[in-house]
Amino acid sequence: MMKFRLLLIFVIASVTTACATNVAPANEYLLMDDSLQTVSTQETKRVSIQLLPIVVANYLAGNEIVLVTQQGEVHRSQSNLWAESLSSQLTRLTQQRLERTFPSITWFGGQRLPASAIGLLNIEVDGFYADLNGVVHISGRWQVISETGELSASDTFYVTDELQSDGYAAMVRTLSGSWFNRVIDPMTKDIAEVLNR
Repeated sequence: MMKFRLLLIFVIASVTTACATNVAPANEYLLMDDSLQTVSTQETKRVSIQLLPIVVANYLAGNEIVLVTQQGEVHRSQSNLWAESLSSQLTRLTQQRLERTFPSITWFGGQRLPASAIGLLNIEVDGFYADLNGVVHISGRWQVISETGELSASDTFYVTDELQSDGYAAMVRTLSGSWFNRVIDPMTKDIAEVLNR
């Protein structure tokens, strides 16, 4: 009985001490499409396209914001985190940009599929990080598959951009701007060209 009381006192003391320990609050960030309202629309045929969930490389799949050295060392921030997974942010915001850019296209996301045949847009992201020299890197590939299953268009992307100031907030802003202005905008021009043939 005495051993049980000592164990109970130890457990209560441990829990109380753990609750009193100061834990640094985490900063959480979301990507933002600051230029969504000013996007130029592009006319295309009326078609339906499913945007498949954007796939990110496994090392980017956690909630930690990632820094990568030139030697390939990955540093995950413990107190600067994505507020939601990078894949879901990129998918949601990219679909919003595509809907604004192509008003004639019906965009389907996730598992919501119409009964009629539709084309597919697949985007894969290999890199979405900053290095220790203050440069962001975004890389990957995209493909448009026609409703008949043929590859209509595809390309790779690799963009870099320098941070204008220090800090994770500047990094997130630069990643956002580079994604929309230097990855998605050129992609939409290629998609419009393919759909208007």
